[in-house]
Amino acid sequence: MVRVLIISLCVVLDIWLLHQIWVAEKNKRKTNEKLLWTITTLLFHVAAVAVYIFLDTTGSDEKKEDDNSLNE
Repeated sequence: MVRVLIISLCVVLDIWLLHQIWVAEKNKRKTNEKLLWTITTLLFHVAAVAVYIFLDTTGSDEKKEDDNSLNE
């Protein structure tokens, strides 16, 4: 459940940031700069979610192994 909330929050914040870059501040930045910020935003979102899921699933696998060893 926490994983879904974190990913949802990241998506909402990404959409808000992209809206700020492309719509709200459309005359403040050049197209190249907008593209750079867009790519950076999406890249770090994907990286952050991947790291979170990897760390979360790695920790839960170790916990399951510990629980199994206690049952034996």
